[in-house]
Amino acid sequence: MTAPEALAFLARERRTVLLGGAAVILHGMNRSTKDFDIWMDPHPDADTWAAPIAHLLEQDPSLCLLRIAPVPQLWNPVSIEKLSVVAKEDRLIRIAGTNRPIAVFYIPNELEAADFEGVWQRGKALEHGIRLMEEIDLIVTKQLTNRPNDRTDIRFLQDKIEAAYRDRLRTCSAEEAQEMLARFATPEIAAFAVKEASDADVRSLGWKLLDEMRQAGDPFAEDLIREIEPHNRGIKP
Repeated sequence: MTAPEALAFLARERRTVLLGGAAVILHGMNRSTKDFDIWMDPHPDADTWAAPIAHLLEQDPSLCLLRIAPVPQLWNPVSIEKLSVVAKEDRLIRIAGTNRPIAVFYIPNELEAADFEGVWQRGKALEHGIRLMEEIDLIVTKQLTNRPNDRTDIRFLQDKIEAAYRDRLRTCSAEEAQEMLARFATPEIAAFAVKEASDADVRSLGWKLLDEMRQAGDPFAEDLIREIEPHNRGIKP
């Protein structure tokens, strides 16, 4: 069984979201990846989550399960009987034996089970019922790993999000801007809202965010406020 065939099998049995390097590639980044990362719906419990994986191994006995070993970059075998226990302890399991390994997350880094529904709804539909994790959610899963590939992925995703935000912030309503900036905001994006938004309330929101970032010690926010303040005194909150 190939990895795409295994992914399709799992997605038929459980809602499945693609994340990791393969997701970043589908978002437009030119890079390679050696495996697939997916998040299967973790509700209502680990036993229910594990059932499709057990069915997959029954379908193809050449496949096997691995868990993270204490030594970095190594994996140890896991029996199907211990699958749900390992899922709760490690938050993921690896399926080996396909042409590319598949990391199946019970709960990905920096997310909780309760986040799945929102991630699913924000995802983009792919083949076989799989959904592509949205850019901001992808950043959340990568922000604390501190791996070179993840840092590069984050920069790419941030650039893509910022470009989309610039297009929308020029003409969006204050309500839409509030929702957008609650999920993702950088000093540059807040400054863009101040300088370019047609809605005065959006410009005020940009000022508020910049000031909060400055008070939190962000030097970029401090520099941007110093740069644009003389030209925008009339729209400060």
